[in-house]
Amino acid sequence: METLTISSFPYYSFEDEFMAYTVGSAFYGIYFVFSFPMFYWLEDNNSMTSWDSLVYASGCGMLILTSLDLVRLVLGIQLIVP
Repeated sequence: METLTISSFPYYSFEDEFMAYTVGSAFYGIYFVFSFPMFYWLEDNNSMTSWDSLVYASGCGMLILTSLDLVRLVLGIQLIVP
């Protein structure tokens, strides 16, 4: 839905709209695969310190970034850094 609403902005366009909607949504879904269980687990553990929460949240972020890059490599999408 986010991609669809962004596409109506006049200075924003996609080379391949189908890929933007499908692969973009899959990439966005990867965030939820790791973050929802992590937030549930962090909320359920009352004995954790702030430092423990920071370490586990950072680990979750790294899992997300690694998964995003892995999916990019499997799909054969080049990483272009300007």
